[in-house]
Amino acid sequence: MKKIVTYTATAIALTLAATAVSAQSEIDTDGDGLLSYNELLAAYPAMTEENFTAIDTNSDGAVDADEMKVATDAGMLPTEG
Repeated sequence: MKKIVTYTATAIALTLAATAVSAQSEIDTDGDGLLSYNELLAAYPAMTEENFTAIDTNSDGAVDADEMKVATDAGMLPTEG
């Protein structure tokens, strides 16, 4: 039973990671592998420069896959309403 739970948890984690990568590639309109403020603003209309700065933890002016995963997991992406 413990193995089934472990396998299920692993499968869910891999599915979520694949979904996050897929979502990022859809947002990344210029295909550079990074998300600009404008790309995130198009996907998340409530995005502010303050949100973006908080997500861009290495302050390079773009959000990479690791930063996006942390932001998603932490619920940092703005939602409407």
